[in-house]
Amino acid sequence: MRRIIATAVLALWMLASPASAQWTPDTIVVLKGKVVTMTGQAAKPGQVHIKNGVIVAIKTASAAIPPGAIVIDTRGYIYPGLMDLHNHLEYNFVPLYSVPKHSENHDDWPGGKAYDIGVNNPWKVATDSNLYNRSDEAFKFAEVRAMIGGATTSQGADNNPAISTTLVRNVELENFGVDAVGQRSFTIDNLFWTHLAEQKDRIKAQVAWINHCAEGIDEYSRKEFDNPAFDPSKPFHMKTNRPGLVQADLVWPGLVGVHCTALTEDDYKKWKSITGGPAKIVWSPVSNILLYGKTTDVAAAKRQGALIALGTDWAPSGTKNILWELKAVDKLNKTKLNNLFTEQQIIELATVNAAKMVGWEGKVGQLKVGMVADILVTDDMRPSQGGGYRNLLMAVEQNVQLVFVGGNPLYGDEAHLKRLKTYDNKPRYELLPETAGARPKAIDMKQDTTVRNGDMSLAQVRKNLQDALDLRPADLAAILNAGIKESPTRTTYKGREYVKAQLVTLLTAKHLPVPASLTDANAPITAEQAGQFLSLKYKNHLPGGKVETLYTDATFLDRLESNLHWKEPYNAGLDLRSYLPPSVGLVNSVPGQ
Repeated sequence: MRRIIATAVLALWMLASPASAQWTPDTIVVLKGKVVTMTGQAAKPGQVHIKNGVIVAIKTASAAIPPGAIVIDTRGYIYPGLMDLHNHLEYNFVPLYSVPKHSENHDDWPGGKAYDIGVNNPWKVATDSNLYNRSDEAFKFAEVRAMIGGATTSQGADNNPAISTTLVRNVELENFGVDAVGQRSFTIDNLFWTHLAEQKDRIKAQVAWINHCAEGIDEYSRKEFDNPAFDPSKPFHMKTNRPGLVQADLVWPGLVGVHCTALTEDDYKKWKSITGGPAKIVWSPVSNILLYGKTTDVAAAKRQGALIALGTDWAPSGTKNILWELKAVDKLNKTKLNNLFTEQQIIELATVNAAKMVGWEGKVGQLKVGMVADILVTDDMRPSQGGGYRNLLMAVEQNVQLVFVGGNPLYGDEAHLKRLKTYDNKPRYELLPETAGARPKAIDMKQDTTVRNGDMSLAQVRKNLQDALDLRPADLAAILNAGIKESPTRTTYKGREYVKAQLVTLLTAKHLPVPASLTDANAPITAEQAGQFLSLKYKNHLPGGKVETLYTDATFLDRLESNLHWKEPYNAGLDLRSYLPPSVGLVNSVPGQ
């Protein structure tokens, strides 16, 4: 739920903001630069005026400045904020992992030692509420990661209250006063099928329903969309008798299919014939290629008029942010797709199209008077000499000057945030250590302290996640013994109870002695016992992993290119290294990492 300018939060803001504050929601901010409206007009020098969360004017460069306005002369380009319509945010502190084998569908690759070590176990141990309980930190870190790449909207929030009104918008939560976008991460299984009748009306009452669809490259995957052989009179079976979305009557105008890598042109044609309108698909090319060696047939989708948006998917097999997913599309467009998209159409994947897909086209995705001020400002990448669309395709994280969400300047160059977010000579932001000594970037993590852990800094977020990845048994024991304070007078120890019960089971199975303290509800757990639990329960989890870095650099691209599907015989042909200028000067680590 986005409430930045709601009455309650505004009142809190004004109480904390003395008269000397440089920015409040009702302050007019004038952004000067080349304006890319995404309405089909060429970019040209101008001014974008922001007040109370919306764009109140778009004027010529020489127009008079309103009295009392804060003027930011960007000398760059001003765009609508980018939208990432598919992500698994809670995983995004986990680094890119080396996919060990070729897979044909989404059932093939999850599991195995490499997946457990690189993805599942670090995520599980860090975020499980019975263990380190760092889910809030994982979501917060993911939002920072998205915003650094120019995103103002993401998907995959999982109803986490710690991010309900902070940083980027989350499409599944309440936005603009309504909550009308739903999602389902999994394909149709027996439980969902059994209860479909009672859920279908609720699903179809939404403006959009984002659902994984045909993720894979084989017929098994394709049948997730359409399986005419399904017999409802026979028992449900995942392999031999499972309905597709067509048979489940879930192909409707609000359906947004994620991935759709197995779909054919006939499938898109059928989709259109059922709904009477174009298919809506979210494309994640880099993740698709890393996992399956190929990606969605967007040419077939486009021939059938499909509306296409972009998603980065997740950190273990995707780009760091939507800015780089756009670069992957740009490279694919040139090397594999015979320039299927114009440069404007590539940018529309993360702006205009994405907004239409979730019913937000009247709010965001373009720069128009009266629309919400979700805005991205980048440098003018003069060497590209390609206009506003090419400019965005060439910009990297360091070129992001400012990101506004709902008119609130939350991230960007310290030089800008110093003017906008300093109160009584105290900054209401923190610096990112990666940019120290180069071009400092800053972020306001505490713009809404009313949410859970709303006063947590990015430095603390990183530390808590890193502590969980370090996997020190004494730390886990201390967390379990401290319990969770549910109220001033009540502390629960469900995590400790869970670990002790699990350890009893694990020790018994191995015919090892079970200490009496493990069956005593009031006894603390020892560091040795916590270590035993971790080694027995998560044997494929190695201590010493590092929290994912925030910026795309040569090291990240080395890892990307070392993956199986970046090589022959798959040879994706995606040389993303050419987008990383040597002069960027990024330091992709923080002290202690």
